[in-house]
Amino acid sequence: MSTIKTHNKKLLLLIFFFTSSCLFAQNPNFNTIKNLLQENKNQEVLALIQSYKSKPISKFDAAQLTFYMAKAYSNENIEEKALPFYYLSKKQYLALGKKDLAMAINLQIAYSMSCYQYDKKRYQYYIDEYMAYAKTSKNDTLLLNGLVDIASLKINDQEAQESLRLFQKAILLNKKIKNNTIASTIYNNISVLFNEVLHRPDSSLFYLKKNEVLVLARKNNSDIKDNLINQAAAYSHLKQYQKAIEILQKAYKIKQTNFELAYNADINEFLYLNYKDLKNYKEALLRFELSKQFLDSINEQEQKKIITEIDTKYKTKEKELENLKLKTTIQNNKIIIYSTIGLLFIIIVIGVLYYKNFCKKEKIAAQEKQIETQNYEKKLKDQELLGIDLMLESQEKERQNIANELHDDLGSMLATLKLNFQNLKRQKNEINIQENKLYEKTDTLIEEAYQKIRTISHLKNLGVIGTEGLLVAVNQMAEKMSILGKINFQVFPFGLDQRLENTLEVFIFRMIQELCTNTIKHANATEVNIYLTQDGNNEINIIIEDNGKGFDKNNSVDSEGIGLKSIEKKVEQLGGTFTIDSILTKGTTIVIDLPI
Repeated sequence: MSTIKTHNKKLLLLIFFFTSSCLFAQNPNFNTIKNLLQENKNQEVLALIQSYKSKPISKFDAAQLTFYMAKAYSNENIEEKALPFYYLSKKQYLALGKKDLAMAINLQIAYSMSCYQYDKKRYQYYIDEYMAYAKTSKNDTLLLNGLVDIASLKINDQEAQESLRLFQKAILLNKKIKNNTIASTIYNNISVLFNEVLHRPDSSLFYLKKNEVLVLARKNNSDIKDNLINQAAAYSHLKQYQKAIEILQKAYKIKQTNFELAYNADINEFLYLNYKDLKNYKEALLRFELSKQFLDSINEQEQKKIITEIDTKYKTKEKELENLKLKTTIQNNKIIIYSTIGLLFIIIVIGVLYYKNFCKKEKIAAQEKQIETQNYEKKLKDQELLGIDLMLESQEKERQNIANELHDDLGSMLATLKLNFQNLKRQKNEINIQENKLYEKTDTLIEEAYQKIRTISHLKNLGVIGTEGLLVAVNQMAEKMSILGKINFQVFPFGLDQRLENTLEVFIFRMIQELCTNTIKHANATEVNIYLTQDGNNEINIIIEDNGKGFDKNNSVDSEGIGLKSIEKKVEQLGGTFTIDSILTKGTTIVIDLPI
């Protein structure tokens, strides 16, 4: 028995050494992430990035992961979630001194804002900042990329001519740089502009022919097929349906490993439309059926591929066994060796099974202990959250009580005192100069005290407790906190079309007020931006960023008021997330997501 235990310990050490070395060797695989993004597997990208967050990685890798997370959300057309991560990755790149990468994100931000129907002036700021940097750096490649992206953003009915002008400017600049990859992008996008917006398919064909030369030189079958399909679309717009069909059939013959079924489905659909326009209904129906069959075959082929691979492996294994039997009959002297190997294999299997059974029992015991610990922690957390709720409620009641007392009691007393004092002044017949100044000064002080009491009493209607709602309250707060020449607060609302539940509005307002107060007290900031974004009826996103001195969040101490820890726990109680990104000397960004 002791021998078996010693063997299991050795086996355990070997397994631990192997798995530990694998874990510590893992780094973010950015090539995998890029490939998944190209294949539009965005949920897999998000899951992969989440798995890296629990591992120690460099600040540069963290910035890249933040950028790719934004890219994945953007590919899913969830621009309201992509934007905060674009902002954060830009800030991380700037902190690392990677200004080229930070400025390139400006173009991504502009694209996301344009998709989300932001005010054009908002995303034009990021475009202007990028172009100013590109011109200052005197980097023609940066300038060229900016021209191409901005021209692509303007492919619409209202800005078509401006888009064309920028594309032509990019073509002239690329004659100096001679970058064929960028040239291919320009020709492809300008052909889309001519074909779909300006309705000039002949001009579209001109640029598609130029692009065809480039993609043929690269020998990329996917790009070649795309180019031919776009040419067919242009000929279809010219009502040259037979020519479009010939080009589509040419594209159909090109082999393409990735997405071949999807390409075939699309090409047959386009053939169906062109045959239909030629009134060749028999061929049109055939192509329609083929397109449908290809769509139905995509999943089926994947299943067949897996079955074929398994069958091939099985037959290979079977052949190997036959050869082994043949060799064993010829070479009898090897029987002992194979028997020994088999025996060792059995011993290893028994040892592994014994170890797995032992680990399973240990795991069950650990899980039971963990459940017991979690239940205890949950009770403590519930009590702590209840205390936070009571604290917030008592603070709100205390504000109202103080305001009511000031308004109803001390306010009325000061008003009566002022009236009596003014009557006393009028009744006195002769007043020398010094006494008159004393009366006037005293009257001014009483008036000032009365106005301050009125201002404080109005705190009971500040923010969301009045009828105006959260946005009005935050705007008023920002205006009052802003000090000309010292600190400026700006509010950027998106989608706040409806009122929230009053208790939630009160909490959000007090939370923002507390965070902004902390910024004034400790950050030495000159600019504070407050972003309020409501995603339909599901979620509200709050971002508060400043350009102050930043802080170490691990060593921060709560100030008077609600406090960062209390805010974080209250947000978690409401089912939300609370994230702090602060870099010393680079400012602080706080991101809060709350379900509504």
